[in-house]
Amino acid sequence: MANARTLLVHPDEGSDRIRSALDAAGFDVTRTETAASAVAKATTGEYDCVVSEYALAGDDGIALATAIEEADAGVPVVMFTETDEEGLSEAAFESGVDRFLRKNGSASIERLVADVSAVASGTTAAEPRQDVSDHEPSAPEVRRAVEDAPIGISISDPDLPDYPLVYVNGAWEEHTGYPVEEALGRNPRFLQGPGTDPETVEEVAEAIGNEEQVTVEIRNYRRDGTPFWNELTVAPVYDEEGDLAHYVGFQNDVSERKEAERLAEERAKKLATERRALDRLLGRVNGLLSEISRILVENWDPEVIPERVCEVVADEPGYAGAWIGEVSSATGRFEISAASGVRVEPGTTLDVEETPAEVREAIETEELQGGSIEGGDGGLLSPESAGGTQLLVVPLTYGKRRYGVLGIYGNGANVLDRRERKVCESVGKMIANGLHSVETTRILTTDRVCEIVVEIRDPASSLTRIADAVGEEVEHLGTTRLDDDAGELYFRVDGGNVDLGELPELPLVESVRPVSETNDGVSFAVTVTESPPLARLADHGGVVTEATATADAATLTIEAPPERDVRSILDVFRDEYDGVELRSRVERESRDRTVAEFAAAVDERLTERQRAALKTAELNGYFEWPRPVDGSEIAERMGITRQTFHQHLRAAERKLVEAYVDPRSSG
Repeated sequence: MANARTLLVHPDEGSDRIRSALDAAGFDVTRTETAASAVAKATTGEYDCVVSEYALAGDDGIALATAIEEADAGVPVVMFTETDEEGLSEAAFESGVDRFLRKNGSASIERLVADVSAVASGTTAAEPRQDVSDHEPSAPEVRRAVEDAPIGISISDPDLPDYPLVYVNGAWEEHTGYPVEEALGRNPRFLQGPGTDPETVEEVAEAIGNEEQVTVEIRNYRRDGTPFWNELTVAPVYDEEGDLAHYVGFQNDVSERKEAERLAEERAKKLATERRALDRLLGRVNGLLSEISRILVENWDPEVIPERVCEVVADEPGYAGAWIGEVSSATGRFEISAASGVRVEPGTTLDVEETPAEVREAIETEELQGGSIEGGDGGLLSPESAGGTQLLVVPLTYGKRRYGVLGIYGNGANVLDRRERKVCESVGKMIANGLHSVETTRILTTDRVCEIVVEIRDPASSLTRIADAVGEEVEHLGTTRLDDDAGELYFRVDGGNVDLGELPELPLVESVRPVSETNDGVSFAVTVTESPPLARLADHGGVVTEATATADAATLTIEAPPERDVRSILDVFRDEYDGVELRSRVERESRDRTVAEFAAAVDERLTERQRAALKTAELNGYFEWPRPVDGSEIAERMGITRQTFHQHLRAAERKLVEAYVDPRSSG
């Protein structure tokens, strides 16, 4: 490119030689020494090319190229350097350098001039041509090159009947396994076998008949009978008079590539099949989740929800039927509460041992179970009863509360696979959550309640051990959970002069602190390492309205809906203690909500930390004036920062206000 303006960025030493070469080639050269000044010049639009050394004063050539590229100056950069650093060329190209050359004498100067000409004009630099007239290979050298070539080469003579082979090189022998003495004189078709495509053979024959070049991929067989894929090119060769002299064949073993292509094709088909299955799954799951969500929002009858859920599952494409059942605590039999698309009717009871193994395992392990009809016993709950091929049993659990199990029958090969089972597991939790919300609301809005009094005569009881250490009867005011294993219990003892000195000696007690002290009594807080089961009663439909303890026994008054199975509530305590007895059970008209019931009404909406912050603040007098404690002290007790405590407290207060203004919002 004549008179192209070139910016040379180079230290003074060594620049004259470069500048002279570029001047001689007709370039208008301007030199500068630093990257900063070069950027200022290059971005003016006055230069057609930048030639830069890597090692510069200040920023290096990489930084220069990066700056020019970021400025979008549109000026090509050639880096011409003697720096020999590993990875420098890769870094240069990544920074926007168009050409990279290392200095190694006059040859590199000539290449630099050619590259600058190319990038300045936008053309590809032509490699310099050399005189090779005295270096033509001799006939023996050509023969040796053909003989040692890495691809198979064969020659056939069309003047002989059936075009036999008259030459094969070493690679051809290696590919086919046939020694030269067995190959010469035979038509190459002897490499064909049962897996050779006739249409490909016909294509080669037609090209030979028309004296045309052809390239195919053909299934051939080695001497030992093993097949291989041969990339074959056959071309005619003519003599000096233009007459057909030979056919030359080039053979390349492409078996590995063909195998890779086959595997890739199989993988693509498998992915396509999986995608179609996933699309079907998403369609089925989206419909199921949408319908069940609508059922849980629109219905508040715990008997209607299971019926509607089973109907929706049975109507969903891919599912044959569904049922919901649980083991009766009264009879020990498995009772069906809802069903659709199956032979079994709601109200049917079965011996647990008569149910499929999947049902028994789900009841015992409280984990999702599934299986096929193979080996089934044909019972009322077997997949055949619903015309299905698989049975999936989903536990309906919320915390410690069990609402039975959901049985789903699949009727297709691609139904209820691993991914769908995980979704069904989530559906089970969603159903249990909805049933629990309905149950909690009914507890707080029912016109009648069942009041039970439970006595625990077990020295290991937390309440009894604390009362024994105090030496007085204690009244339990409330509990806050600090984490899964610890909690803070609040108590009151009537009268003064209560000695709390022995409490810290109890193994379950981590710390003790007084909360308030008056002439009427003392209240105190105990941090324990094992939380009593009182807080878990809500999961089973119960609310503790009163709890007292002496050194001999603890007595609790609990309210629950009349239909609630008392045994499940007693089991909460019997799982922990001995000597648990039901002292009384009466049904009566519901009274106004207590503070404990009101707290239970919003329990679903409070997080563990929000609940702990609210209850800890209230029990420590935080809402009194003047405050006996501040937020920092309470936060320290909870093991959190003051800011976090206030954040949890404000969120809990907002939810309480919403529940007070609109009681429906607490459900």
